[in-house]
Amino acid sequence: MRIFIFIVFLFSTAVVAHGQALDADFIHGRDYTFDRTVARRTVHDADDNGTIKLVTYIYRPLKNDRHEVILFSHGSTAGMIRSPKEPVDGPPPSLVRFFISRGYTLVAPRRRGRAESTGTYVEECAYYLGQCTLLQQVALTDRSLREALLDSNAVIDQLILGRLVTRQAKIILCGISRGGFLSLMLAGERPAIVKGVINFSGGWHSVTDKYPPADNQKRLESQTVRLARAAKQTKAPSIWIYAARDPFYNETAPRDFLKAWREAGGVAEYFFVTDHSLPSGHAVGTESSLWASQIDEFLKRLN
Repeated sequence: MRIFIFIVFLFSTAVVAHGQALDADFIHGRDYTFDRTVARRTVHDADDNGTIKLVTYIYRPLKNDRHEVILFSHGSTAGMIRSPKEPVDGPPPSLVRFFISRGYTLVAPRRRGRAESTGTYVEECAYYLGQCTLLQQVALTDRSLREALLDSNAVIDQLILGRLVTRQAKIILCGISRGGFLSLMLAGERPAIVKGVINFSGGWHSVTDKYPPADNQKRLESQTVRLARAAKQTKAPSIWIYAARDPFYNETAPRDFLKAWREAGGVAEYFFVTDHSLPSGHAVGTESSLWASQIDEFLKRLN
């Protein structure tokens, strides 16, 4: 029960009241607009047969619009502790305000089977319900990552390029947890359109001291191999932000991820927040005061 309460609290901090002010001096209709739109994919597999809808939230600045897009990718359901349909995957309010106030349009899709999006959620199995093992979770990686990339590409091609920006434009990728890892993979898959990557607490599978060492090693290797492969394909710079007291990643795992990325040629800055008052270091992306100056400098260098 403790785990359940903690996860619900963690992810509830990311909810945005759509169409309402994020806070008293940042107001919908004056500072930003909000739109709910849909990208579509045709799926024929053992779980779905037909068209699925990928519901996407778009936040646009009404002041100082740079006409640049940041694609935000959400995290996982943490081994199905939460239902995939719980509507708690909106970008954190402080992150929305941070990017909007700097003139960026923020695009935040829900992937297959998540929240309002249709289709079956296939990114992970329900480990905490005892429906699979840690190794079986890892065995799903190829399919789950492929599906997440297909979802992201559908949103890019249908809703961003040619609509929010020109077809020749580059975009910035940003994500939290599984979304941070996905952003790095997407940079490797579509290097021509990626300007930079912002990775908050990124990883596809958790690596914690709660798991047996052999399982942790498999989970770590599954991720470092894919990071190295993606790093070889992209020249986009990235910034990685992690924090102490992260229940999903021990302090050595992010450094192992970073080592694999850099050794394969990936460009990355690494910023580790040691001192914070968050209930969990995994929620570092929800508090802009912890990383605003670092990302501001990163964005300046991109431009």
